[in-house]
Amino acid sequence: MSANNASGTNPSDPTSSGPSATDKSHLPKQSSSRGPIYAVVAIVIIVVAVVGAGAALGWFSSKSPSTASCPAGSGQTITAAGSTLAQPLMTLWASQYTCGQLEYSGVGSGAGVTDLSQKTVEVGASDAPLSSTQVSALPSGSTVLTIPELVAGVAVIYDVSGIAKGLNLSGSVLAGIYLGQITNWDSSAISALNPAAKLPDANITVVERADSSGTTYVFTSWLSLENTTWKTSVGAATTVAWPTGIKESGSLGVAGTVKSDPNSIGYVDLAYAITNDLAYGAIQNPADNYILPNETNTAAAAAQAGSLPAANAEAGWDSVSLLNEPGATTYPLATFSYVMVYSDLGAVYGSSESHAQAQGVVAFLWWAVTTGQQYSTGLSYVPLPANVVASDETAINSVLYNGATLTSH
Repeated sequence: MSANNASGTNPSDPTSSGPSATDKSHLPKQSSSRGPIYAVVAIVIIVVAVVGAGAALGWFSSKSPSTASCPAGSGQTITAAGSTLAQPLMTLWASQYTCGQLEYSGVGSGAGVTDLSQKTVEVGASDAPLSSTQVSALPSGSTVLTIPELVAGVAVIYDVSGIAKGLNLSGSVLAGIYLGQITNWDSSAISALNPAAKLPDANITVVERADSSGTTYVFTSWLSLENTTWKTSVGAATTVAWPTGIKESGSLGVAGTVKSDPNSIGYVDLAYAITNDLAYGAIQNPADNYILPNETNTAAAAAQAGSLPAANAEAGWDSVSLLNEPGATTYPLATFSYVMVYSDLGAVYGSSESHAQAQGVVAFLWWAVTTGQQYSTGLSYVPLPANVVASDETAINSVLYNGATLTSH
């Protein structure tokens, strides 16, 4: 493999499922034994994401709804839970959506799908499509729509003394680290990719997700493409039997541990890496270039997205992937993140879901995949490509209330 670093960065330069919501009005909060660390990380993410992005793009305005520009059913509170990868954007959306209220709990993709199947939220968020087990757990006779909401890059983060962001990392090296085969930062496998870096003689602390995680699904899917041993011995899923490492819940947990534990390595959405000032690697793509993730090279992966399965399809979504897309400067660890909603809200929730409430749900979803996409770039996400937005609009317009169509916009 060649060692072309498309970022131009010199690495030697210093520079389980979560809890389920118990009711529709009080979503669960994440807890952790590392409370002080995670509290700081959470504050950094929310404050930097909203203040930084907002200040840059001029988002700070009154949130008082303009009823003239809002569709029918406005003013409702929409409950949602799931992906921590999507949480920074969901948090910002909650502050900017003026036609109702969004209550979002970042409990992890697996827990979000569980909450949806138990009907304690109206919208589930996951970075992985529904598995056959999750489909079988849905209410009898119901169908869930899978709707892409954002595109993100998954960053490999680390905290290594003297090593800035841009350390060259390949799939085979990362698989070796997570398999427990590469255990020291100055190993020949890592040094060969970074001949100018002064890597320390220090043990690698491996950090991974303990909960059911869509980010894990993306990361392990990519490792399975890159390394045969990983594919056959560990595989790709939202939860896997990790061969080694420290297990933490949520992206906040992984980011907090890497930030506090020297010589550690983990994986999170790029937004968490940037807002927590963590170093992250340049990942080898199929063109043998080492790509430092950003919005441009993640968008290059999203631009390769072809036609998508029908939103109500129970099969086919597991083959949708933005991993290892072609292009000299394309980032190889890109992904969709999805929102999921029942195709007939009235039929599933019964009397607990009014017609107006159902209108509010589809109005928010329409806003999220259209107007809401403008907020993606301030958080290092990528707005959805036009063909994906069109597919989403078709799906949202198909949501029913006891067999009758709803007004989305």
